[in-house]
Amino acid sequence: MQRLCWTVFLQMCIIGMLAAQPAIDKSRLFILLVVPEADTVTTTTATYRLSASTNPGNAVTVNGKQYNVYPSGAFCGKLDVAVGENVFTITASTAAGTSMSKTFVILRPKPMETTRRDTLMLEDALMMPTHDLWLAEGDILQVQVKGTPGGKATFLNGIPMRERPVSQTRGIAGIYRGTYKVKASDTLVSQRITFQLEDSVGNSVSRSTYARVSFKSNTLPVVGVTKGERPYLNAGLGDDRLGAYKFSIINPDIRLRITGKVGNMFRVGLTENQEAWIEDTYVDLQPAGTFFPSSLTGNITVGAEGNQDVVSMFLSDRLPYSTSQLSNPNRIVVNVYGAATNTNAITHQLTAKEITNVYVNQAEKSVSRITIELKSKQMWGYEIGYEGTSLKIKVRRQPESLKLKSLSFAIDAGHGGDNKGALGSTGALEKDVTLAIASHVRRILEDEGATVIFTRSDDTNPGMTERFLKAYRGGADLLVSIHANSIGLTGNPADTKGAGAFYKHTSHRFLSEFILKEMLRTGLDTIGNVGNFNFALLGPTELPSTLVETAFISNPEDEMKLLDDDFRKELAKRIVDGISQFLEYCDE
Repeated sequence: MQRLCWTVFLQMCIIGMLAAQPAIDKSRLFILLVVPEADTVTTTTATYRLSASTNPGNAVTVNGKQYNVYPSGAFCGKLDVAVGENVFTITASTAAGTSMSKTFVILRPKPMETTRRDTLMLEDALMMPTHDLWLAEGDILQVQVKGTPGGKATFLNGIPMRERPVSQTRGIAGIYRGTYKVKASDTLVSQRITFQLEDSVGNSVSRSTYARVSFKSNTLPVVGVTKGERPYLNAGLGDDRLGAYKFSIINPDIRLRITGKVGNMFRVGLTENQEAWIEDTYVDLQPAGTFFPSSLTGNITVGAEGNQDVVSMFLSDRLPYSTSQLSNPNRIVVNVYGAATNTNAITHQLTAKEITNVYVNQAEKSVSRITIELKSKQMWGYEIGYEGTSLKIKVRRQPESLKLKSLSFAIDAGHGGDNKGALGSTGALEKDVTLAIASHVRRILEDEGATVIFTRSDDTNPGMTERFLKAYRGGADLLVSIHANSIGLTGNPADTKGAGAFYKHTSHRFLSEFILKEMLRTGLDTIGNVGNFNFALLGPTELPSTLVETAFISNPEDEMKLLDDDFRKELAKRIVDGISQFLEYCDE
């Protein structure tokens, strides 16, 4: 009874939040501009998304062009944006002949042009490096500066630079580039790079980078020790809205070989030919003379701890590692960096039930590879960590019962708090829609007798690590993160709609597929099933997980569905049905 009261109360709060978005008197003539999110915005693109709404039944024009108004009052489109100031006026008219207008401005700066030829100068635009650097012997310093074309450019006291041909610069002349290979004798310490440009008659001008460069051939590499909650290695310095690609989630107190730095990212030398990157907040540098991480691998034991199978390998040092997965048969692969294989015995205890075979080999110099073969066709998660200096891989067994009532489910409502998520044309917020759907999923699962772990139950925005730890430490058997999709700022929202499902690891694909197939029974279109998705909550290997994009809240037709509580209930039922189909597949 107490659980039922809580569920009803939560649903009433969510419905109230949805009804309150946006706070506007809809009984009077109105125009709500959602995207652009301000009356004046700046863009570098030739198109910009329009998402807005008015009273249902009104007629709408934008700069005289007629727009389709959906039954919800939403209207949307793609605006053409010229260089300079673009003024757009929305006019909404009622059947009775009354009207109102709203004006907004989109600014598009002039594209970059060639530096003036009549004045010798260097510019900040395109200057490299852009971040502070630590470079060691053999590293390549790459520099770039933009200035008056046809000059003689140098850096580091006379090293020549070359002007790039306009065929490689989109027609912009005067972009100069240079490189320098760091020597062991170089001692530059936290200095800006100064460029000099000279014209044909000997006049010259100079300019320096804001970034500072240090040549640390005499001090790099150094040893760093990881710290903090679930530190992770990135594969490179690339970045997008999901962050850099995660190479490996590791543990505190692991020793790393630090070989350089770009901005706030330490470069980690895993092997002679492989590197990774880690934020400096996750690393404590050790004093000079600290031995570099390395170890021989010891013997391996395969046994059981509670309801898990455990592979334990002795090392003399806590080394970094990464993991991947293979199928047919299901295998867990763990690479240990800085290790030389010296394992002469693998003892397989009869208590192990999920692991069928373990073998180790030297994959390459300084990389020892452990391969674990599994019995079940579905991986139920595994955790990698250290106890002392022994590497332990704990493999979760398939639950004895795969009935909903026997399992625990982590349900994550995406976004929340100051993170609104995607925006609908009527002002609907993704964070409210996801919480409403997640609450229906929770009710259905609890009605089946399942245990549900909610990563957020109100309008807050827990961090990704906090969400995951709440799920994992709460004993969840699998995790579903619920979202609503959106098109970007340069497309037409009316053109893209439908559901999608996302997963990171190969072993999580079937969970996402079954849920997506069930969601499509609501009549939604689909964008497909997306793998290798670099979403932080899907990165952990400890339990199966998927992210579902229920529909495009940016599309007015999908938005109307997402604001219909009966449709949200149907979506929730389909998500649970998809989970059930997945469990039946695992139990075959």
